[in-house]
Amino acid sequence: MAKKVDETRRSIIKSMLLAAGTALALSSKKARAQKAAPESQDEILYRETEAFRAYYESLRN
Repeated sequence: MAKKVDETRRSIIKSMLLAAGTALALSSKKARAQKAAPESQDEILYRETEAFRAYYESLRN
C-alpha cells in the first residue's frame, strides 16, 4: 500500500509540474507576441535642430 501511495504522489507532482510548465510556455508566447507588435513605426523620437546638429558635430571633432 505504501508503494501505491508513493506512485500516486509522484503522478500528482508530475501532473502539477507539467501544468505549470505549459502555463509558463503559453504566457511567454503571449507576452512575446504582444511585445513584437510595434505601436507605430512612423513615430519620431527626436527633432533634428541646430543645437542637435552642433552637439553631434562637436562629438565628431
